[in-house]
Amino acid sequence: MKPLKNKLIQTRLSEDELADFEAVKHELGIAGSSKAMRQMIRDEKLLMQAKNNWQKGKYDAVTILVQQLNDQGRLPLVEALYGLTNTSTSTELNLVRDQYTDIQQQLESIMYAVTKSGNNLNQIAHVLNAAKQQAEQEDDDLADDDLWQWVAKQLVENSQILTDLRLEINSLKHDTRRDKQEGGSEVVSPGNTLVS
Repeated sequence: MKPLKNKLIQTRLSEDELADFEAVKHELGIAGSSKAMRQMIRDEKLLMQAKNNWQKGKYDAVTILVQQLNDQGRLPLVEALYGLTNTSTSTELNLVRDQYTDIQQQLESIMYAVTKSGNNLNQIAHVLNAAKQQAEQEDDDLADDDLWQWVAKQLVENSQILTDLRLEINSLKHDTRRDKQEGGSEVVSPGNTLVS
């Protein structure tokens, strides 16, 4: 048998992670960190096994496990298993994931439009600054028709980008309001969804 020291696992935790770990230890009713870690590993394996059993159609095994955990007062695990097995909860979780993905895509589109508009304005400013410097060096004015036509064209294009940006923002607002109305009084989001 290998010495126990070879199986030692160490980890560094941030203050928040340590506080979370201490809260889990307290919830489990375990004083030692090693015992708590072992229990957390067993719990995670239980959840994976329950998920596999549910997907394979072994519903009775999952039901028995839920009853055992309920009898032990392991409510968080019971709720997690209920989330795996309850069809309406799974549907709600899928809805939350889809809404989150849709919002992320819309925000990425908005950020792209903002970046594109900013790049266009920077390009216009750069060209105007270069033209101004050239005009100062040559004691000339900025009367180049081609320059001003190009600037006007760029500003029109930027105006279209800003119009698209406004449409994207309004679409996001509309979708968020619609989700809020469909979901009740608050928007369904990963941060405020509980598995019940």
